[in-house]
Amino acid sequence: MNDTETLSRLADIELPAAPDWQPLVIAAAIITLIVILIAARLVWRSRKRGGGDRQTVTHLVMAQARLEQTHRDWQTGKIDDREAAYRLATLLRLGLGLSQLPHERPAHIPVASSEWREITQLLERLRYQQTSQERLSPEIFQRLGCWLAARGET
Repeated sequence: MNDTETLSRLADIELPAAPDWQPLVIAAAIITLIVILIAARLVWRSRKRGGGDRQTVTHLVMAQARLEQTHRDWQTGKIDDREAAYRLATLLRLGLGLSQLPHERPAHIPVASSEWREITQLLERLRYQQTSQERLSPEIFQRLGCWLAARGET
């Protein structure tokens, strides 16, 4: 058998028709539209309820209450400066809505950059150095309370 004979035997075989993609494209468009509508409805519901504002206020109120409790515990000697610094850094970060406590003042925090840097560095030194000659003062608790209150007004 030569090549010509083999090809002549295959002459009656037809290739299948190209697939019809139209139903799949229409289904994908419908599914995409449904997903967009559901997402839009969820966003609309969230804004209607005012979820973000309430949540921010709740975080600030909780942070201020914890600040007062930390101040009382520090004054009575229940916790030392190091533990108080840990708590202050955490509640400051959460109360101000930060993912981490940066060295440089975030733009949305209404505070002098030097004051921010001074206090955050003090908290860091107290938290991470085994022995530190520095101590917390009642003024630091007041400053943090003012920062949280100012954040609640914006």
